[in-house]
Amino acid sequence: MNTKSSKEEIRDKHEALNRFLVDNAELEKLTAQLSRFNIFQILRIEKAEIRHSCILAWLLRPHESHGLGDSFVRRFLSTILLDNPGIVNITPAQIELMNMNDVEVWRELKNIDVLAVSKNNKWILIIENKIRAGVNELQLRKYIESIKLDYPKFKTIPVLLTLEIGDASEIAESEGYINWSHVDLYNVVNSLISQRKDQITEDAQIFLHHYLTILGRMTMQDKNLVELCKTIYKKHKDAIDLINEYGITTEFSSAAEEFLKNKENIYSLCTRPKQEWFILKSWRIKNIKLNGWKHLNEPVPICCRFSFNTERSRCGFIIEIGPIENMDKRSKLLRIFNKSGFDKVKEKLLKSNSSYTRVYSQYKRIEDANDKDEFVKHFEELWKTAEPFINKTTKIIKSFEWDK
Repeated sequence: MNTKSSKEEIRDKHEALNRFLVDNAELEKLTAQLSRFNIFQILRIEKAEIRHSCILAWLLRPHESHGLGDSFVRRFLSTILLDNPGIVNITPAQIELMNMNDVEVWRELKNIDVLAVSKNNKWILIIENKIRAGVNELQLRKYIESIKLDYPKFKTIPVLLTLEIGDASEIAESEGYINWSHVDLYNVVNSLISQRKDQITEDAQIFLHHYLTILGRMTMQDKNLVELCKTIYKKHKDAIDLINEYGITTEFSSAAEEFLKNKENIYSLCTRPKQEWFILKSWRIKNIKLNGWKHLNEPVPICCRFSFNTERSRCGFIIEIGPIENMDKRSKLLRIFNKSGFDKVKEKLLKSNSSYTRVYSQYKRIEDANDKDEFVKHFEELWKTAEPFINKTTKIIKSFEWDK
């Protein structure tokens, strides 16, 4: 079998990038479309669930500055009920004939993304909004149970809003929720803007058009953009795959470097595309025989790292014990971690011959892998949560008899 050498592979990658970047008319056209001013992109909130929930809450409030009155909340509910007949004992026609001016809307009340209530019409709307994060079945169940206790005589309309219908349809059905999509939301907003443009203020129209643009990209409703992207990908698949592989980790590495630079007692050991390895300066140990982690600047028995899993879109903080030549000494060290409250060091690990043992790990979901600030924020949170365990590790390292 004819296999390419590493030099040939590197040359091919350079050629693919050159073909992609030089005199690429489709890329120029795509760049022009994407570079149009959009307030959501500037504020880097286009993929943030919290921000989308805020806009949805704003649209549902009849007396807000959008100028739609109660037309959005009526159209929102009637469309959902029309697509899902029989789930709730209210018909779309009844919704359209209701006066919704009394509707009150809350964000994060009882941890529910969006909660809307009409006391006059005796209905309550629960919206769990999911763009990237996974769906928690127990959470969904808790929301309905809690609301039914508080509003026993109200008709409950629970909605699980996902990017596409079917993203969580089984979970929605099992927990009594209506699975509705951001595609449907896009269509409702787009339709209302067209029908009621004379009622909407100029500022609100601009804002809503910016919102529709982002929503359209998220849900692939912009057909011209979709076709253009398909054409570019078909012609330059190798280059785009290469950019996806290496480019997405840039913000992670930059954020990790910035975070650690602000920590005085940190000693950096290695930077990799999806990992940042380091220790506290007080963790450095001399005259100990080690045989692992060859990629680090110097041998250490215990190491920390920030990691980024692109497939699961999450970053993590990990404390790990590496290979120690004297296995008895390593087992003794593990037992000390076990007795010091490190729950990950289970009893079975104390008897294993494993060379690497994670004694601590915590993870945070990343909504936008291109947002350096989000990485820095999560590093701060992960560090704060881990501090008690970092301090315990420092005490263990200082008191452990490394030379015996």
